[in-house]
Amino acid sequence: MSRALLCVLSLGTATALQTCPLNFVGNVKQFVVEQENGKNRRTVPAVERAMTADDFYDYYSYSSHTGFEAAETSVMFLYRDLTNPTHLSFFWFHGVDEGFGSQGSARVDGLVTGVPSGTTIVQRDDHPGEWEWTTSTTLGELTGTGPHLGGRWTFNKNTDGGAVAGLPINENWEMKIQTNFIEGIDKWFFYFGDGSAPQAMNAAEPVYLHPVVTSVDLGVAAYPQTAGEETFCTLVQSDVEGEMLTYTFMW
Repeated sequence: MSRALLCVLSLGTATALQTCPLNFVGNVKQFVVEQENGKNRRTVPAVERAMTADDFYDYYSYSSHTGFEAAETSVMFLYRDLTNPTHLSFFWFHGVDEGFGSQGSARVDGLVTGVPSGTTIVQRDDHPGEWEWTTSTTLGELTGTGPHLGGRWTFNKNTDGGAVAGLPINENWEMKIQTNFIEGIDKWFFYFGDGSAPQAMNAAEPVYLHPVVTSVDLGVAAYPQTAGEETFCTLVQSDVEGEMLTYTFMW
């Protein structure tokens, strides 16, 4: 997190700038997940680890191995790579590897719309025919190109799913996620990075996902004094590590 505190001491037409010491603990970046009409709404942080999204997916044996997998269960979460904290990813997978649970034959269709530009697929479980870009808004219909993400998964004794990276961490966007559990999956959960219990979702309704983005307009303050001493202190912070923070003062 970048943050700065600047104090400006104004003495008539003379100006002195000084850096003010400040003990400040910033808030963890928050994201909102909810369903229609605000149902199942939670505001929570992403799952965070010091590794890439691809490494955390830990794909082998035709399965993911994040630790969140469960039989007959579909799992979603946002993921932040602490070694590169502006890298935000979205994970969605179903079932569990045979060595870690008992997953029977399953079929799931999925669709993600509102995907921010610049997002890339970083993991397909298992191949492009199951997790791919699409122009279609019909669940399970994958065209190979387009602005949406489509899933058409068929699996047994393992997981299927995928992950994308490149979601903007400090911009406004909203993804809409829809699913159809055809066979073998009957639970849908969204997991969080704060250790709280995952949120159960209603698979008959879309899930909406977006970051909490706030902005402050400090406005323009008029001080008619032409003499004397005025001191102004203000704080600005950003969740984007290394982002340039700028103040502009005019008088």
